[in-house]
Amino acid sequence: MKTKKDRPRLKLILNMPGLVSMPSKIGSGLFTVVFWGLFLYLWVPLITLVAWGMGIYHAYSEVQYAQELLNLRHLLFTYSMVVVLLCGSLLLWALKEYLRFRDSTRRHVPIPVATTELADYARLDAEHIVQWQGIRRMVAHHDEHGHLREMAVHAARTEATPRVA
Repeated sequence: MKTKKDRPRLKLILNMPGLVSMPSKIGSGLFTVVFWGLFLYLWVPLITLVAWGMGIYHAYSEVQYAQELLNLRHLLFTYSMVVVLLCGSLLLWALKEYLRFRDSTRRHVPIPVATTELADYARLDAEHIVQWQGIRRMVAHHDEHGHLREMAVHAARTEATPRVA
């Protein structure tokens, strides 16, 4: 039985940024910038309150703007109408999709794959696959290219099957 010290350490993608694709890097960077901006935007009321306490003019202009109740009422009415229109359009779209798909079966049973096809695809022995299909719990270890390197079977007591190569 292998111990944790005997197992090879996995190289995590976090430690190897060269393996991350460019679209993934751009998406991650954009996601980070957007949420940092949102985080800073949420601090604006506290910053305004502190500035008002210190007597800075910007805080005074914010308080003066809030006193214009007619503009605030008009703004709230406009926002509520936009929300009602958005909710109504989503409900109409959901109704249209329901009417469109109400009589169709969208879920299909997958086509079964023969053991020999699976063995050819994974480049493994078909006998091993038949044996593994009856096992309830096992752990598969793969190499850097995604090929099966080792299969560990966990039964009542931990047992490991021989290496596959």
